[in-house]
Amino acid sequence: MTDRKSPSNPDPITAIIERVIEEQKKFEKQRATRLGQGAEKLTAPLGGLVSGLIPAGMLRAGLRQADRAAGLTVPKEITSHDTSDILACDAAARRVQAWAQGTNAATGGAAGWFGAAGLAADVPATITLAARNVRATGAAYGFVADSEAEQVFRLMVLEVATSLASENRQETLDGLGALARRLSTPEARIVLERGGEWVAEKIVERVARQLGVTLAARKAGQVVPIVGGAVAAAVNASFQTDVSRAARYAYRQRWLIERQLLPAPPQESAS
Repeated sequence: MTDRKSPSNPDPITAIIERVIEEQKKFEKQRATRLGQGAEKLTAPLGGLVSGLIPAGMLRAGLRQADRAAGLTVPKEITSHDTSDILACDAAARRVQAWAQGTNAATGGAAGWFGAAGLAADVPATITLAARNVRATGAAYGFVADSEAEQVFRLMVLEVATSLASENRQETLDGLGALARRLSTPEARIVLERGGEWVAEKIVERVARQLGVTLAARKAGQVVPIVGGAVAAAVNASFQTDVSRAARYAYRQRWLIERQLLPAPPQESAS
């Protein structure tokens, strides 16, 4: 009788984890969705105009309010599965992505008919949906706590999503990974909680700046009435895809870290 865990027939759980880790590595090398990149190139000439229509103060306040509101709207079916089953978590997270894409495409399509006036309504809706996207994805992997440290993590997920095409993407990913490791230990979590509010404010400022640049670049074509509806629907769906990818990566990483399933970092050779 063949051993089910022999090299020729490996443990299916091990194979699943190995596949998940490979997918994590692929994300680290990815950039923004092709549509997101294309939209930014096509609408770049209007980016400066649109950035003036997205006040930084509105983005900062919107990020805070959206994160709080999102915690009240995560449906129970997102958390009804066994969160120790990574495949079930992935399936729930993909349902979150589908919902976010469809909803934000609809809000963009409607707002785009009204040009710049519609943009003023669509940006808060996009931020709110992005915040809900992140929180619901976290819930899909079993992370439902609502503390300052968790809010910092969620904001950093949004930062990763908006920096997919920027030069500092690796630095942003490294920061997110470091925070994920800290949140896995009680001692570090206590330290983060004590200084959480101050840290969160700093990250809100940073994410608001990056979000403003990203949304201005992507949504510039939306200022053209009627035609902007098609642009906004496509761009909003693309943006939520980037948010979902970043959130899946972030919470998968925490899922793996908490279960000590990530491979040990390579040891430096002695000189």
